[in-house]
Amino acid sequence: MGFTAKVAILLFAIFAFQLGSSKAQTVTLSKSNAKIVDVFKEIRKQTGYDFVYTSSHISETTPVTINVKNASLESALAACFKDKPLSYSIKNKTIIIKSKTVTQEMGPPASRPAGKYRMVTGRVADTENRSLPGVTVFSKELNVKTATDKEGRYKIDVSAQEPATLIFSFVGMESKQVSVSNQSVIDVTLSMAAKEMEEMVVTGYQILKKADVVGSVATIQAKDLNLNGINTLEQALQGKLAGVVVTNTSGMVGTKQNVRVRGTSTLVGSQEPIWVVDGIIQEDPLPFKAQELNTAGNINSDNFDYLRTFVGNSIRWLNPNDIQDITVLKDASATAIYGVRAANGVIVITTKKGQVGPPSINYSTNFSITDKVTYQKLNLMNSKERVAVSREIFERGLTSPFVNNNIGYAGALNEYLYLKTITEDEFNTRVAAMETANTNWFDILFRAPVSTNHNLGISGGNSNTRYYSSFGYNTNNGTAIGNDTKGITGSLAMSSQVFKNLSLNIRLAASKNTTNGFYQVSPYDYATKVNRAIAAYNPDGELSFYRNSSGYMFNIINEINETGNVNNVLTTNGSMDVNYQISNNFRFQTLFSYNSSATNGSTYATEKTEYVSRTLRFAEYGISPSDPAYINSKLPVGGEFNEVTSTNRTFGWRNNLSFNKTFGRKHTVGAMFGIETNSTNYEGYQATAYGYLRDRGKSFATLPLTVTSAKTVNSLLVSIPRITDRRVNTMGLYLTSSYSYASRYVFNFSVRNDRSNRFGQFTNEKFNPVWAGGFRWNIANEKWFESSNWLSGLALRSSFGYQRNIAANISPDLIIKLPTGQAANSTDALTGESLLTIGNLPYGDLRWEQTTSLNLGLDWNLFQNKVNGSIEYYTKRGRDLITTLPVPLEYGVPNMYVNGGSMKNEGYEVSANFVPVRTRNFTWSVSLNTSKNRNLVTKTGAQVVSWRTAASGQLNVEGQPVSAFYAFKYTGINPANGEPTFDLSVAPGADPKSPTSFMQYMGKLDPDFTSGLGMNFRYKMLSFSSSFYLQVGGKRFLAPLYNYASNNSGLPTEYENLSRLILDRWTPSNTGASIPALPNGSLPSVALPNNDQTYKNLYMFYNYSTDRVVSATSFRCNNINVSYTLPESVVKKIKCKNVSLGGGVSNPFVINSHDFNGVDPEVAYGGQPRTRTYTLNLNLSF
Repeated sequence: MGFTAKVAILLFAIFAFQLGSSKAQTVTLSKSNAKIVDVFKEIRKQTGYDFVYTSSHISETTPVTINVKNASLESALAACFKDKPLSYSIKNKTIIIKSKTVTQEMGPPASRPAGKYRMVTGRVADTENRSLPGVTVFSKELNVKTATDKEGRYKIDVSAQEPATLIFSFVGMESKQVSVSNQSVIDVTLSMAAKEMEEMVVTGYQILKKADVVGSVATIQAKDLNLNGINTLEQALQGKLAGVVVTNTSGMVGTKQNVRVRGTSTLVGSQEPIWVVDGIIQEDPLPFKAQELNTAGNINSDNFDYLRTFVGNSIRWLNPNDIQDITVLKDASATAIYGVRAANGVIVITTKKGQVGPPSINYSTNFSITDKVTYQKLNLMNSKERVAVSREIFERGLTSPFVNNNIGYAGALNEYLYLKTITEDEFNTRVAAMETANTNWFDILFRAPVSTNHNLGISGGNSNTRYYSSFGYNTNNGTAIGNDTKGITGSLAMSSQVFKNLSLNIRLAASKNTTNGFYQVSPYDYATKVNRAIAAYNPDGELSFYRNSSGYMFNIINEINETGNVNNVLTTNGSMDVNYQISNNFRFQTLFSYNSSATNGSTYATEKTEYVSRTLRFAEYGISPSDPAYINSKLPVGGEFNEVTSTNRTFGWRNNLSFNKTFGRKHTVGAMFGIETNSTNYEGYQATAYGYLRDRGKSFATLPLTVTSAKTVNSLLVSIPRITDRRVNTMGLYLTSSYSYASRYVFNFSVRNDRSNRFGQFTNEKFNPVWAGGFRWNIANEKWFESSNWLSGLALRSSFGYQRNIAANISPDLIIKLPTGQAANSTDALTGESLLTIGNLPYGDLRWEQTTSLNLGLDWNLFQNKVNGSIEYYTKRGRDLITTLPVPLEYGVPNMYVNGGSMKNEGYEVSANFVPVRTRNFTWSVSLNTSKNRNLVTKTGAQVVSWRTAASGQLNVEGQPVSAFYAFKYTGINPANGEPTFDLSVAPGADPKSPTSFMQYMGKLDPDFTSGLGMNFRYKMLSFSSSFYLQVGGKRFLAPLYNYASNNSGLPTEYENLSRLILDRWTPSNTGASIPALPNGSLPSVALPNNDQTYKNLYMFYNYSTDRVVSATSFRCNNINVSYTLPESVVKKIKCKNVSLGGGVSNPFVINSHDFNGVDPEVAYGGQPRTRTYTLNLNLSF
């Protein structure tokens, strides 16, 4: 039986069981002269029905004597209210208690003179025009009452001789007094009572009153996020919380976003915050891998990085519809209890729990369609403009060391002038065809995909046991054909009050996600860079191949069809939370969790790809054994297959004892002491196999033992798998304590000590704890504070702490390994032992990264709590950050990891929520947040120093931000030949060995300031919401204008399309142009002051010059949504509790620098952008 079927059967069984168990509610009760409140408690315990009443209703009620056995609920209530001045009504598992209605005749009472009374009728409804049954209507002058019927209607007598008054009251509603003149019909609307609810904050370890929180936290409800089945949870959080910056790296589905909380706090470890779900820390499916740079400053990547891109993060398994709220913990006081993993912040997710009542079923679905990527805003040349560039090259006699004359204009010209195979007319005909071809690669490689999302939730239970279960299915198709994800999720949560003082919470969840991506090809990269004069298909409909720069036949459609990238991630999660109330003041908790994920990813390229021809076969597809190329090929038959298999198992066990007591009604003391152990184990392997035959049963061909006539050993025979066996064990003791005086002054202190196997034996560091303390002054609770009409609340917070960070990807141990490639089977000539290489040098003093953190905050409420917000300032100083240290080559590696770096973060955050307009039918609410972060590296270790790392933001420079980048100082165009010119002089006093001495500091890649704005409008049953995101500052390089400059080839090849900006290039007749001329001849290397030997021609410098840097400031509309809730009368007819319909658009527009020409600044350097998504949704509950 499949996974889907098992989950469906389990959910159905739970539903059927709970439905059956809720059918019959019986009461067995025997009490004599008991308080009526105690009787209510016992009935609630046995049936799960809640009681709603006011103290005035029951204060004078006589004691109750009741004796029933297995009686129905109605019978028990009848016995309870016998001879009592009370009545009741039942609505949705709630028993509403009210005074008995005084029954009056429709005519005047006999004791009153006729003609002095008259009847008033009407209807009572809530602010959404829903009828309110059971509302008490009191005629003040006559001292008589009545109640509204099930349709909210009433009849009552009022005085006819004097001004009359009617008073309308209902539990949970604001009472309303209405003056009656000569009206006979009076309709009334009641509003919900402005009940002050204490806001709670969930930290994962505790649930605290917000008034007792001294640290920096921010919370958002799931209903305020745009979770439309297309957006990831990270994308939905963009602009929603102050201090949380979310950056999209690609528009492809299944890829991860970068999340930062209050800047960057580490140099080589993971910079992402930790995610916590219901108190359980989540682990990524694959172990973290830091970026590695080669000597030229480029990021090293291998075939397996294509897989990592699409695997997802630690919370991909979670169904967003199961989320109740999200809380971000930002400072040391809030995160100290999480110990050494929380230096980058903590994001706590609380999932939905079951509610008391009969089974409630909720079904939601949405359908989305996403716009296709187009040429519209890319500012690329059309075919005619591109042919004109080739024509200029010929007419001006420009030369190139790379000959490219087999396709395009150059190919036709070669056949006409040199090969003499076509006539002038044929040449002109071919050129005319090229100028009008305008191959639309986006139409060929992209689509407007339709995606769907279905979710089913079941909730219910009684006062003893509650349950919540969900089932979700999601298909998310990307705009690039071949990029999609499919996922299925299932969860079950049960809460049970086993005994009076013992409760049990169990949660089980499972998910399976499959993502399809690309291998060795990028449709977006190809569509934006290839010459549109090249055809995708021949006139007969067959694929049109051309010989590309590698010399082998190429067609992008063939390349996509003959390669693949598939990732499957199966995740299971389970937790058991037991709470035992030892006494009124002491509580013991034990929480056990187990998370497991199994990841299987594979990429392949068949023998029909240009990739295999170019890198492995060195010959075209289809060579026969008699061909010389067959004998000389390492892989004459078959392709390449890569596989990654990884299993992650995480165990956690937490035990704590908490104490809470109030002394003298003013002094409240709380404390919690606990011990926690965690073990995370990654096991897996990655391997590459050659000779893959996808279309022949997914088999493998036998590789030749030797190649060439010299019988050289085939190096592809030596392909050694790489095994992952990483275990991270941590154990921590923690203590948190608090003291509150009269809810005015709150003091908090937390300390935690962690040990881990990822560190050495530096004895001074063994018991160096993480700690933090804070103070909160609730000024508004002071006796001398009199809230005015404009200031109704005020609180001051401050905290200071000492955080530590664990870089789990760094080991203190000596790691040796077998070499790969030609040296794999090498042995020592004297000893015969196998040759080993150093993977990691030992560093016994490896220790925690340390961060001190200060936070100051001010919380305020204005205009009777209609406006609330906070202002915060923070500073974080990190030291002992892990960096690299160069070592002599005799050690076997160029460098090793040590504690040697430091950095500083500081900034401020402002958030506010307010309601500018609130009327009966219309409400307008606004949420706003802003934050600014300033990051500085104050000390760094050895690193790759080149102009490449400086230009890419990979070079950490003391006194500059982490993402600081530099550009060549562009001085203009040489009027003689049109080449770009630069100032490469070394700044006075600067170190000429550093590229920063002759390059110009341009700023940082990260924004200086971010802000989010959310607005919600409601008119009767219609709701409208929107979300906006602003980032100010930050700089970006525009996409390279001369893509071909990296290989010193000079002129653009016929394969490449060009930006329309090049239309204003220098020519002998346009010497005042803004863009340098087309290069002529070989591009000579330019000597740099630091003797950097990486790519160094002028046109490469121009791509990374000050002329190509623009501001990344942008204003983005994340989403606009509208929804309509059907009227109650309509909903009842279709046997539902609630029905709502809605629609929306995500990413409708972005406003940025005009230099981007409409391109999304997040991916402006060449990544695939996000496009608009239109969504329709339906929600049903019954």
